[in-house]
Amino acid sequence: MYSGAVGWPGRNGRHVVDILKHLFLENPLSLWIGLALAEIVTLIVWWQSRSRRSAIGLAAFPAAALAVGLVAWAVETDYERLVRSLEVMARAADTGDAEALIERISPEYQNGRARREDLADAVRLGLRHVRATAATPTIQWEDGRAVVRQTYLFRPAPGSRFDAGQPFRDVVWEGVFQPDADREWRLRSAVAIRPVRVTPEEGVRYLPR
Repeated sequence: MYSGAVGWPGRNGRHVVDILKHLFLENPLSLWIGLALAEIVTLIVWWQSRSRRSAIGLAAFPAAALAVGLVAWAVETDYERLVRSLEVMARAADTGDAEALIERISPEYQNGRARREDLADAVRLGLRHVRATAATPTIQWEDGRAVVRQTYLFRPAPGSRFDAGQPFRDVVWEGVFQPDADREWRLRSAVAIRPVRVTPEEGVRYLPR
């Protein structure tokens, strides 16, 4: 869903290790394209020369492509775990699956005095009245945590007559995510930053009970 998500670990500092991790593990398509082009060139050379070196190259490039694919499949990075959480939450908001969304809230969640169960109650009430479609997120990595900004387009839930109207149909949320003990990236805090600054717990006060 978020193959075009903006931002990965180290992007701001352009750390070489993180960039290589992104290329090899998270988005190896460019490497596969490069290996495919190298295979085509090697095939042309082999066809003209029938040399032993070019014959070895014909076998080496597909083997390298297979190795990259296997490693990318076997290793899940922090970026991929975070994106998976965002996809689960977006799908839950779109379908009204409150419990799936709540599972992505960290036990360490804190918004002022609000804790995880406060947000869980807000999610359950909110999805009784609205559904939301998530736009592609922007991810900012900061010292072991990810700050995610994402626009949610709200609409009434099936059977609900509630409609907040414009400009509250398009809301930009900012959430902080960190890994829990099981290495899953979950939400630690959240706040709407546009059109007004409000927490989810405050926002549901406008919904009918």
